[in-house]
Amino acid sequence: MVGWFAAKKESNMCGGGEDAIMKDRYGNSAFHLALIIPFCFLYLFFFALLQPARAQTNEGTESRRQRLEQIRETQRRNRETVVSEESSGAVTANVHDDAFGGREMLVYVPFSLPAAGQRSLLVVLHGGGGDARFMLEHLKIDGVAEKNGFIVAYLNGTAAMRIGGGKSKAWNAGGGCCGKPYSEKVDDVGYIIGAVRYLQQKYAIAPERTFGVGHSNGAMMMQTMSCLTDLFREVATLAGTLMVEMPSCPAARNHTIHNYHGALDENVPVAGGFGTRGVTNINFTSQAKAKALFENSGGRYLLDVLPGADHSVEHLSSSSQKQDGLTIGERLARDLRLVSAY
Repeated sequence: MVGWFAAKKESNMCGGGEDAIMKDRYGNSAFHLALIIPFCFLYLFFFALLQPARAQTNEGTESRRQRLEQIRETQRRNRETVVSEESSGAVTANVHDDAFGGREMLVYVPFSLPAAGQRSLLVVLHGGGGDARFMLEHLKIDGVAEKNGFIVAYLNGTAAMRIGGGKSKAWNAGGGCCGKPYSEKVDDVGYIIGAVRYLQQKYAIAPERTFGVGHSNGAMMMQTMSCLTDLFREVATLAGTLMVEMPSCPAARNHTIHNYHGALDENVPVAGGFGTRGVTNINFTSQAKAKALFENSGGRYLLDVLPGADHSVEHLSSSSQKQDGLTIGERLARDLRLVSAY
């Protein structure tokens, strides 16, 4: 009992016993609540403020996902259009593996060639995400080469992305295009010059009989070569545009670009700007601006817009055939004067 009275007395001396304890407990709770409520309002405010940005991020992710699906579908269709070399008049045994500067290439050498020094070479550049083999299978120009006695060399760019092991390749054509080669400033101009000089020496080809063709990113690379170097006096480009980052083309004088472009191209629109297909986010140069820049520098830019065609080589070829019966390979070989007559 004495202990209980002593404790009770001590409790009263320290602040009023149970009443003091209750006041202290509820007083602290009210204080904490007063702090929490403003933080809740701030959280709700910033959450609402960030919703548009989150929505844009989700929309961007969904857009990229849709574009990747489009690419996979395009690749599936491309595989369905592959035909054998023999069916187009070529000979599989005439395709040779070669390499320069650490990059592999494919070279088609027909059975019958003109005399040394009178031979012609067509250099082919693939599009972004493609490779030399893709262009050999889809351009289908080896049969034309076999019939007319010119050599075709299919070059390779470097890895387009940081992932994928380099299976998908691209070129640094300038103006943001394309992918890893552009961001890492790969010297594709220097590489192509070296590779072509190697082929000219190996096959006894006169420099003036050397021509080029490219598709998409490869077409842009080929236009860049025509703008900056004297390697090609005349080139044919499929679904490309001029992406150089300068106000004029120092080497354009007396050079000619034949650009064949699908009227329905949504990857690299004729009118320029951002494409609605593909995975790039690049503001492409319009055909009108590319033509003006190249011709103001002393060159010729011949635009052939093919009706009903989009970005693919096959659809460009189908549209070409509807016009006058020539595949896109036959058309560009005619325009580059690689064939006797069509």
